[in-house]
Amino acid sequence: MAHTHRLRLKVRVDEDDAHVPSAVALWPIANWLEREVWDMFGVRFEGHPDPRRLLMYEEFVGHPLRKDYPINRRQPLIGPAS
Repeated sequence: MAHTHRLRLKVRVDEDDAHVPSAVALWPIANWLEREVWDMFGVRFEGHPDPRRLLMYEEFVGHPLRKDYPINRRQPLIGPAS
């Protein structure tokens, strides 16, 4: 554990068109974090190698941790893969 550095990046994004450059090329560990931020908050990371959803299923509509996400929205039921 020789390296104990911490880094916090803060970036302003447009609420209606939230996108920022991906940091995966510099820090590969950012891969899952960027996918989680996309999935929960809807921030797109330009140049990300694998922009699929990480926590929610692909058919899920919207991003549930956004303040504008309707609390009473119903999502499609997805059954087990056959």
